[in-house]
Amino acid sequence: MTETRLTPQTPGEIEDDAKVLYNAVVESPRAQGPGKRILIRDDGSLCGPFDAWLRTPGIGVHLERVGMALREETVMDPAVREIAVLTVARAWNVDFEFQVHAMVAKNVGVPEHAIEAIARGDQPILERGDLAAAHQLARELVYNRRISDLTFDTAKTVLGETATIEVVTHVGFYQLVSGVLTTFDPPEPSVEVPAPGLSHSHRVPIDLYEAASTTRAVRRLREDPVTDEQLVRILKMASFGPSGGNRQPWRVIVVRDPAKKARMGELYAPLWDKYASLGRKALESLPEDKAAPTERALQAGDHLSSNFAKVPVVCVFVFDPNLLHITDQGRDRPSVVGGASIYPAVQNFLLGCRAEGLGSTLTTLLCEEENEIRKLLDIPDPWYPCAFLPVGYAVGQGHGPLSRRSVEKLADLDQFGSAFLNKG
Repeated sequence: MTETRLTPQTPGEIEDDAKVLYNAVVESPRAQGPGKRILIRDDGSLCGPFDAWLRTPGIGVHLERVGMALREETVMDPAVREIAVLTVARAWNVDFEFQVHAMVAKNVGVPEHAIEAIARGDQPILERGDLAAAHQLARELVYNRRISDLTFDTAKTVLGETATIEVVTHVGFYQLVSGVLTTFDPPEPSVEVPAPGLSHSHRVPIDLYEAASTTRAVRRLREDPVTDEQLVRILKMASFGPSGGNRQPWRVIVVRDPAKKARMGELYAPLWDKYASLGRKALESLPEDKAAPTERALQAGDHLSSNFAKVPVVCVFVFDPNLLHITDQGRDRPSVVGGASIYPAVQNFLLGCRAEGLGSTLTTLLCEEENEIRKLLDIPDPWYPCAFLPVGYAVGQGHGPLSRRSVEKLADLDQFGSAFLNKG
């Protein structure tokens, strides 16, 4: 089981007022047959949004009923329903939701090639007019936050007024579910969830502001392969990063060799242990609720350190200092200006990973082993390593909303300390 933000509740731990919800879930059609072990873990705890909703049974009971009503008491075709759910799940990049509904979608007649296309973020080719109308309706709603007149009129004509309302309602409900799954990272099923026809090409059309505010440092990575085609697109994205004089004073070494990744992992482990030890010591004086987010991040770092050699690929940025115009060198503080021609490319690289449905994180710890890294990767003078980015598919949720300081705390007007946004 991957790390969760809520401790899963087993049947013996559930409060009395939540048992009505628990029983409704386990007795519902969704939890029968093959779906049982996907929804109910071996210890009896629930997967999906239901474990979180057990904490708010007054709301959870009604949400469970809404979910069943959308499934059982609507006029829309089941394939129309599942097209809408898949579109939402991919927009939110919620793999569990997508995989579960990919299984259902295939069983109710959604073509496998359409499932693959939605997984990639592409426009599926749909011969059925009702499926095409439902997909476009859902797609515009989740990506554009509004429906064009043409799309609405088409949906109303093809689906009918009632089914159009149901599709829109369905999209809203599953965005709520996606928000719960993204926020709480609920427990994964005790069995692997197959995704019929689902490939690992998860390019997602995503708003720039949304991408910037949801690209997390992903340190828990699966061993599934990352293709050269994906890396080419990501590296092209990196190449658009600005640099002084457009000199692009960096190159990237794509490391796939297992022996080299293993050696990098050996070098990384003691550096991480030292860093994590200092981090955990700093948490000792904090209350539990304040320390918990940092501890989760440190645990994710522990995972990366222990599995560095198993990461599909590690991209190493190297730079030539002779190509940098460093305007702050020789001062009685650390020089930082040179990085302005390097790290924008690194950030673009991370955004490229986000668009591909991949996870990554920037680490510079291995720069402490510069000589060993240069020897390992045959890096000649005058090139030096400056950033290491392990890349792979996330274990669990991966990306999601970031927590950052507000603009009020970060921006000043005309002089330092004079708030740009003065709420007074």
